[in-house]
Amino acid sequence: MTSTTARSSRPGGKNKRKLAHNNNVDPRFCGLRDAVRRGWYNLETGELFAGFKVTRDDIVLDVGCGEGNAILFCAKQGAHLVFSDVDEAKIKALIAKASSTAARKVEGFVSDSTPLPLADQYATKILATEMLEHTANPELILAELVRVGKPGAKYLITVPDARSEMLQKPVAHSDYFAAPNHIQIFSKERFVGLVESSGLQVEKYDTWGFYWTVFMSLFWIVHRKDHLKGSVLDNIRPPYHPVLQSWSNTWAGLMALDGAEKLLESFDQCLPKTQVIIARKD
Repeated sequence: MTSTTARSSRPGGKNKRKLAHNNNVDPRFCGLRDAVRRGWYNLETGELFAGFKVTRDDIVLDVGCGEGNAILFCAKQGAHLVFSDVDEAKIKALIAKASSTAARKVEGFVSDSTPLPLADQYATKILATEMLEHTANPELILAELVRVGKPGAKYLITVPDARSEMLQKPVAHSDYFAAPNHIQIFSKERFVGLVESSGLQVEKYDTWGFYWTVFMSLFWIVHRKDHLKGSVLDNIRPPYHPVLQSWSNTWAGLMALDGAEKLLESFDQCLPKTQVIIARKD
């Protein structure tokens, strides 16, 4: 009783606590803001990621599209969209969403990408984001992506960083590192080697996602007794555990600080969640 009264009697105590509660940042929105900060989803330049511009003239293929955040960005540029996933429900939902956008054409199909039901030299921009780690034969997937790319096609490929994966391994649910989830772990050397051995020319290598590395490590701790359904991303939804909410609020506050950018970039280089490659087909 005494402790509660003392805290409440501080000048503005109740209002400050109320303000803090009302200023909670949704962790997913915080992650989106962090992505934009690192060069993703630039509507002003049309770049899905810094250095990977999409225009109306492009035929964009997204394999393992999931809910379609990347392909819907490309839709805003008016591109011809082609996308695939093994989840039929997600493909149906994405076709419906994409059909009401500025995309000049929409094609969606259910496929595990081995092979893709597309002609040779079909697409000008090809996306494979966070999907190779789910596949038993990433070399075969890359070969298919090279086959369907036109000469000069650009590729945006991402995989989890090995450092983030190894940090999560001791605390993650056991099925997270089993099929159909993450069955491949990529070091920088393996990732770059995989892309180069497919015949593509690597134009850019980058990393980002320290925010998500910490968030997911904490996520496994606070949900260690929970039975998760569907993909991990599908389970990141409110109500959020106070520890996860606190971390998101902290990161959002750090992003808002003047002079914090160099520190944020250092975090993204030292312990990233994701590796990114932009490559080109000659």
